[in-house]
Amino acid sequence: MVFSTGTIWASVDRDSPMPLYSQLKDVLLQLVQVDQLQEGNLIPSEREIGERFQVSRITVRRAIDELVREGYLTTQQGKGTFVARPKLQRPMTQMKSFSTATVDEGHLPGSKLLSLRHEQAVEHIASILKTEKNAWIWIVERLRLVDDEPIGISMAYLNLPPDLSLTPTELTQEVSLWSILEKKGITLLRSEETLQAIAAGEDQAKLLQVNQGFPLLLVEGVVYTGQNIPIEYHQIFNRGDRYKYSVQTDRQ
Repeated sequence: MVFSTGTIWASVDRDSPMPLYSQLKDVLLQLVQVDQLQEGNLIPSEREIGERFQVSRITVRRAIDELVREGYLTTQQGKGTFVARPKLQRPMTQMKSFSTATVDEGHLPGSKLLSLRHEQAVEHIASILKTEKNAWIWIVERLRLVDDEPIGISMAYLNLPPDLSLTPTELTQEVSLWSILEKKGITLLRSEETLQAIAAGEDQAKLLQVNQGFPLLLVEGVVYTGQNIPIEYHQIFNRGDRYKYSVQTDRQ
């Protein structure tokens, strides 16, 4: 790809205290954000960028490396550097179902039921759900999809009232587990979640179509009913290259 004559390119200021690589990074990022360089586009080579801005290839490489680390660009060995797909953004200050949040961003949510089990809770899960050890719970494992692409694996442990049950049919027809619970008369009030980075295991990598050891974001959470009773404990393994979480804080 060469520079288009119709493309608006900013310049770098050699008198600025800001390092050249940082200025160049900002220029390239601006082009991505205003769609001059669009998702999937091959960006110009290091040589072309260096000639255009009269900077060294070391400077160009550092700017590109930072954009790759931040998820705006992606490299393919032997092919070059491309504009990455925008990450799905999830604010951790809002309690939204996966399907609602995905639709809000203009994408199509989907899921594939991997397993549905009704079994006795192990001590660790029983403690989180504040129920007796060996109490009967529902365990739902699903593969999450966005625009038919595997994006995450959801494990949900549910302490439902004895008169309620789950079926494979409803879990296949309805993407949102929370919607299913609400249709059964359960009011969901709040959730508490933690986030950490982990490496994909063999089974996770196969389901998510990534290499073993690929970075994942593990979201662990507990969902409470309107009576402040924990009804769901979940573990969600999301692809680290496709998700970005945000938190808003106020100074105290």
